[in-house]
Amino acid sequence: MEQRTKNIVLVAGLLCVLFIAYRYGFAKTFTISSELDKLESQKEEYQAAPMQLAALTKKEQQLDIILAKNNVEGSSLQHNLLKTLNTLSDSSKVKVVAFEEPHRFTDEATKKGTTTYDFTLQGDYKALLGVVYALEQKYSFGNIVQVDFEKKKNFRTGASYLQCRLLLQRLN
Repeated sequence: MEQRTKNIVLVAGLLCVLFIAYRYGFAKTFTISSELDKLESQKEEYQAAPMQLAALTKKEQQLDIILAKNNVEGSSLQHNLLKTLNTLSDSSKVKVVAFEEPHRFTDEATKKGTTTYDFTLQGDYKALLGVVYALEQKYSFGNIVQVDFEKKKNFRTGASYLQCRLLLQRLN
């Protein structure tokens, strides 16, 4: 045999030995090593879970304080708005005449929603302005988009009264 043929057989044998070694020895080691890395990361996540739970509990308490500060409580915003309107109407001689079903709009492109509440109040001008101001400044229900004052007359009694139609918009 010539030297060149010996070298070719040697290289081919070396490649066969490396392939067999990888197939039966190294491949299993690499698989076990990747599984070990996954298990160690899961172990770290499980060990960090109590700290995350404590942080989430603290964050929940902070958010509850913020909601209480902004006079928003419970889960139904419509219920809270109606309750607040009734409270304000009792204190300021304003009457809630109508409270329409909220209009909900969702933008398909951005997947953001908007809810608009439509309600009508009746009373004198100063009291109505006080209620509008309180809704806008003291409570966090949303933005007042439109305020429409309209003087109406009851033809049976001949008395005039002032109505205020409000549109309150909240981004979801």
